[in-house]
Amino acid sequence: MTIEICCTSKASLYNAMNGGASRLELCENLMEDGLTPSLDFLKEVLGISHLALHVLIRPRKGNFIYTSEELNTTAEQIEMAKSFGAQGIVMGALNEDRSLPLTVLKNWVALAKPLDLTFHRAFDQVIAPKESLKKLMDLGFDRVLTSGQQPTAEKGLDLLVQLQKIANSQLTIMPGGGVNDQNCELFFKAGFREIHLSAKGVEKTATGEPISDLATIKKVVNLSSNYKL
Repeated sequence: MTIEICCTSKASLYNAMNGGASRLELCENLMEDGLTPSLDFLKEVLGISHLALHVLIRPRKGNFIYTSEELNTTAEQIEMAKSFGAQGIVMGALNEDRSLPLTVLKNWVALAKPLDLTFHRAFDQVIAPKESLKKLMDLGFDRVLTSGQQPTAEKGLDLLVQLQKIANSQLTIMPGGGVNDQNCELFFKAGFREIHLSAKGVEKTATGEPISDLATIKKVVNLSSNYKL
Protein backbone atom coordinates (compact mmCIF):
# COMPACT_ATOMS: atom_id res chain seq x y z
CA MET A 1 0.00 0.00 0.00
CA THR A 2 1.10 3.56 -0.67
CA ILE A 3 0.34 6.09 2.05
CA GLU A 4 0.80 9.64 0.77
CA ILE A 5 0.99 12.44 3.32
CA CYS A 6 0.21 16.02 2.39
CA CYS A 7 3.15 17.92 3.85
CA THR A 8 3.36 21.70 4.40
CA SER A 9 6.10 21.96 7.05
CA LYS A 10 9.34 20.38 8.24
CA ALA A 11 7.48 19.09 11.31
CA SER A 12 5.03 17.24 9.08
CA LEU A 13 7.89 16.00 6.94
CA TYR A 14 9.68 14.42 9.90
CA ASN A 15 6.47 12.86 11.18
CA ALA A 16 5.74 11.41 7.74
CA MET A 17 9.21 9.91 7.53
CA ASN A 18 9.21 8.60 11.11
CA GLY A 19 5.66 7.28 10.75
CA GLY A 20 6.47 5.07 7.78
CA ALA A 21 4.67 7.02 5.03
CA SER A 22 5.42 6.02 1.45
CA ARG A 23 5.35 9.39 -0.28
CA LEU A 24 4.93 13.12 0.26
CA GLU A 25 2.74 15.60 -1.55
CA LEU A 26 4.59 18.84 -0.91
CA CYS A 27 2.65 22.09 -0.80
CA GLU A 28 2.18 25.17 1.36
CA ASN A 29 -0.88 26.96 2.77
CA LEU A 30 -2.94 23.89 3.59
CA MET A 31 -5.61 26.19 5.02
CA GLU A 32 -6.15 27.35 1.43
CA ASP A 33 -6.35 23.71 0.31
CA GLY A 34 -2.71 23.80 -0.75
CA LEU A 35 -0.63 25.99 -3.06
CA THR A 36 2.68 25.56 -4.89
CA PRO A 37 5.48 25.40 -2.30
CA SER A 38 8.19 28.02 -2.34
CA LEU A 39 11.48 27.16 -4.02
CA ASP A 40 13.28 27.45 -0.68
CA PHE A 41 10.93 24.97 0.99
CA LEU A 42 11.18 22.58 -1.94
CA LYS A 43 14.97 22.65 -1.90
CA GLU A 44 15.03 22.20 1.88
CA VAL A 45 12.76 19.16 1.80
CA LEU A 46 14.63 17.58 -1.10
CA GLY A 47 17.77 17.83 1.01
CA ILE A 48 16.15 16.04 3.94
CA SER A 49 13.57 13.57 2.73
CA HIS A 50 14.24 9.95 1.78
CA LEU A 51 10.63 9.60 0.60
CA ALA A 52 9.34 10.02 -2.93
CA LEU A 53 8.33 13.66 -3.36
CA HIS A 54 5.42 14.86 -5.48
CA VAL A 55 4.98 18.62 -5.73
CA LEU A 56 1.59 20.31 -5.89
CA ILE A 57 1.42 22.94 -8.60
CA ARG A 58 -1.42 25.36 -7.87
CA PRO A 59 -0.68 29.06 -8.45
CA ARG A 60 -3.51 30.52 -6.36
CA LYS A 61 -6.41 29.64 -4.09
CA GLY A 62 -9.96 29.41 -5.34
CA ASN A 63 -11.25 27.68 -8.45
CA PHE A 64 -9.24 25.86 -11.12
CA ILE A 65 -10.22 28.08 -14.05
CA TYR A 66 -7.01 29.90 -14.85
CA THR A 67 -6.12 32.99 -16.87
CA SER A 68 -3.47 32.76 -19.59
CA GLU A 69 -1.00 34.37 -17.18
CA GLU A 70 -1.79 31.78 -14.50
CA LEU A 71 -1.41 28.99 -17.03
CA ASN A 72 2.06 30.31 -17.89
CA THR A 73 2.92 30.54 -14.19
CA THR A 74 1.84 26.94 -13.71
CA ALA A 75 4.03 25.81 -16.59
CA GLU A 76 7.00 27.65 -15.08
CA GLN A 77 6.37 26.07 -11.69
CA ILE A 78 6.20 22.60 -13.23
CA GLU A 79 9.58 23.14 -14.88
CA MET A 80 10.99 24.50 -11.60
CA ALA A 81 9.90 21.48 -9.56
CA LYS A 82 11.19 19.13 -12.24
CA SER A 83 14.57 20.83 -12.48
CA PHE A 84 15.15 20.62 -8.72
CA GLY A 85 14.60 16.89 -8.54
CA ALA A 86 10.96 16.21 -7.63
CA GLN A 87 9.77 12.72 -8.49
CA GLY A 88 6.24 13.74 -9.37
CA ILE A 89 3.94 16.62 -10.24
CA VAL A 90 0.39 17.13 -8.94
CA MET A 91 -1.61 19.46 -11.19
CA GLY A 92 -4.99 20.18 -12.71
CA ALA A 93 -7.21 22.76 -14.38
CA LEU A 94 -10.74 23.18 -15.71
CA ASN A 95 -12.54 25.15 -18.39
CA GLU A 96 -15.36 27.50 -17.41
CA ASP A 97 -17.90 24.77 -18.18
CA ARG A 98 -15.94 22.43 -15.87
CA SER A 99 -14.67 20.31 -18.75
CA LEU A 100 -10.98 19.46 -19.13
CA PRO A 101 -8.74 21.95 -20.99
CA LEU A 102 -7.12 19.20 -23.06
CA THR A 103 -4.62 21.37 -24.95
CA VAL A 104 -3.37 22.97 -21.73
CA LEU A 105 -3.08 19.63 -19.96
CA LYS A 106 -1.29 18.06 -22.92
CA ASN A 107 1.29 20.85 -22.77
CA TRP A 108 1.77 20.41 -19.00
CA VAL A 109 2.16 16.66 -19.36
CA ALA A 110 4.84 17.17 -22.00
CA LEU A 111 6.68 19.59 -19.70
CA ALA A 112 6.47 17.30 -16.69
CA LYS A 113 7.32 13.95 -18.28
CA PRO A 114 8.95 11.61 -17.40
CA LEU A 115 7.89 12.48 -13.83
CA ASP A 116 4.95 10.75 -12.16
CA LEU A 117 1.78 12.74 -12.89
CA THR A 118 -1.25 13.19 -10.63
CA PHE A 119 -4.39 15.09 -11.59
CA HIS A 120 -5.50 16.72 -8.34
CA ARG A 121 -8.90 17.35 -6.77
CA ALA A 122 -10.01 19.68 -9.53
CA PHE A 123 -11.37 16.33 -10.70
CA ASP A 124 -14.05 16.61 -8.03
CA GLN A 125 -15.57 19.51 -9.97
CA VAL A 126 -15.20 18.12 -13.49
CA ILE A 127 -18.26 17.32 -15.59
CA ALA A 128 -18.80 13.74 -16.79
CA PRO A 129 -16.22 12.22 -14.43
CA LYS A 130 -16.10 8.80 -16.09
CA GLU A 131 -15.53 10.22 -19.55
CA SER A 132 -13.08 12.77 -18.15
CA LEU A 133 -11.12 9.99 -16.48
CA LYS A 134 -10.67 8.26 -19.82
CA LYS A 135 -9.33 11.50 -21.30
CA LEU A 136 -6.80 11.83 -18.47
CA MET A 137 -5.70 8.26 -19.13
CA ASP A 138 -5.20 9.11 -22.79
CA LEU A 139 -3.17 12.19 -21.85
CA GLY A 140 -0.75 10.09 -19.85
CA PHE A 141 -1.63 10.84 -16.23
CA ASP A 142 -0.57 8.16 -13.77
CA ARG A 143 -3.03 8.97 -11.02
CA VAL A 144 -6.16 10.90 -10.06
CA LEU A 145 -6.57 12.27 -6.53
CA THR A 146 -10.27 12.49 -5.80
CA SER A 147 -12.96 12.30 -3.15
CA GLY A 148 -15.42 10.85 -5.64
CA GLN A 149 -16.97 14.29 -6.23
CA GLN A 150 -18.29 14.39 -2.66
CA PRO A 151 -17.18 16.47 0.36
CA THR A 152 -15.25 13.43 1.63
CA ALA A 153 -13.87 10.30 0.00
CA GLU A 154 -15.93 8.19 2.37
CA LYS A 155 -19.13 9.74 0.99
CA GLY A 156 -17.80 9.41 -2.55
CA LEU A 157 -16.82 5.75 -2.23
CA ASP A 158 -19.36 4.49 -4.78
CA LEU A 159 -18.01 6.70 -7.56
CA LEU A 160 -14.43 5.98 -6.50
CA VAL A 161 -15.05 2.27 -6.98
CA GLN A 162 -16.62 2.89 -10.39
CA LEU A 163 -13.66 5.02 -11.45
CA GLN A 164 -11.24 2.37 -10.25
CA LYS A 165 -12.94 -0.21 -12.47
CA ILE A 166 -12.58 2.07 -15.48
CA ALA A 167 -8.95 2.88 -14.71
CA ASN A 168 -8.11 -0.79 -14.15
CA SER A 169 -4.32 -1.07 -14.10
CA GLN A 170 -3.67 1.84 -16.49
CA LEU A 171 -4.13 4.60 -13.92
CA THR A 172 -4.35 4.73 -10.12
CA ILE A 173 -7.39 6.18 -8.37
CA MET A 174 -6.16 7.61 -5.07
CA PRO A 175 -8.89 8.47 -2.54
CA GLY A 176 -8.29 11.73 -0.69
CA GLY A 177 -10.42 14.15 1.31
CA GLY A 178 -11.34 13.30 4.86
CA VAL A 179 -9.28 10.09 4.83
CA ASN A 180 -8.00 9.27 8.32
CA ASP A 181 -7.08 6.50 10.71
CA GLN A 182 -10.76 5.83 11.46
CA ASN A 183 -11.92 5.20 7.88
CA CYS A 184 -8.80 4.23 5.92
CA GLU A 185 -9.71 0.54 6.03
CA LEU A 186 -12.81 1.25 3.93
CA PHE A 187 -10.49 2.07 1.05
CA PHE A 188 -8.10 -0.81 1.69
CA LYS A 189 -11.01 -3.26 1.74
CA ALA A 190 -12.32 -1.77 -1.52
CA GLY A 191 -9.03 -2.57 -3.21
CA PHE A 192 -7.44 0.87 -3.49
CA ARG A 193 -3.66 0.66 -3.58
CA GLU A 194 -3.00 4.26 -2.53
CA ILE A 195 -4.58 6.79 -0.19
CA HIS A 196 -3.87 10.46 0.46
CA LEU A 197 -4.26 12.24 3.78
CA SER A 198 -2.90 15.19 5.73
CA ALA A 199 -3.23 13.36 9.09
CA LYS A 200 -3.84 16.68 10.80
CA GLY A 201 -3.29 16.71 14.56
CA VAL A 202 -3.80 19.32 17.24
CA GLU A 203 -0.33 20.81 16.84
CA LYS A 204 0.24 23.72 14.49
CA THR A 205 3.23 25.60 13.14
CA ALA A 206 4.03 29.17 14.14
CA THR A 207 2.06 30.34 11.09
CA GLY A 208 -1.00 28.28 12.04
CA GLU A 209 -0.50 25.42 9.59
CA PRO A 210 -1.74 22.06 10.91
CA ILE A 211 1.02 19.52 11.51
CA SER A 212 0.64 15.92 10.42
CA ASP A 213 0.27 13.72 13.49
CA LEU A 214 2.88 11.01 13.98
CA ALA A 215 0.57 8.60 15.83
CA THR A 216 -2.11 8.91 13.14
CA ILE A 217 0.37 8.19 10.36
CA LYS A 218 1.75 5.17 12.21
CA LYS A 219 -1.74 3.80 12.75
CA VAL A 220 -2.72 4.17 9.09
CA VAL A 221 0.54 2.57 7.95
CA ASN A 222 0.07 -0.28 10.40
CA LEU A 223 -3.52 -0.88 9.28
CA SER A 224 -2.46 -0.87 5.63
CA SER A 225 -0.02 -3.69 6.31
CA ASN A 226 -2.98 -6.01 6.88
CA TYR A 227 -4.00 -5.76 3.24
CA LYS A 228 -2.24 -7.21 0.24
CA LEU A 229 -1.97 -5.38 -3.06
